[in-house]
Amino acid sequence: MVFCHQTFHHVVDQREVLSEFHRVLKREGLLLFAESTRKFIDSWIIRLLFRHPETQRSALEYLAMISSAGFQTHLHSISYPYLWWSRADFAIMERWFGVAVSADHEETLINLVAIRE
Repeated sequence: MVFCHQTFHHVVDQREVLSEFHRVLKREGLLLFAESTRKFIDSWIIRLLFRHPETQRSALEYLAMISSAGFQTHLHSISYPYLWWSRADFAIMERWFGVAVSADHEETLINLVAIRE
């Protein structure tokens, strides 16, 4: 089992790291992956407070990269928490004014369990 929590947005060669995870895991080994996406990392507050590599990925891009590295994911093993602190407006419009979150919002976080094939 490999637990990877909030690491990939700091890594430049993410494909190489995934390849190494795939190499060290036994067949049917688990990759527990929790990561911030481009929408969050490129937000004004994170850019103001922290430095990260310029190239960041969306949730769908992380899924595609993990799949292409030889890991299998299932829909029931993926979640997209849309936490108040991960949004550009800190969810003020939703919490204070009752404005509903758009169904087509871009995800700010992705959590998943992937299985090494």
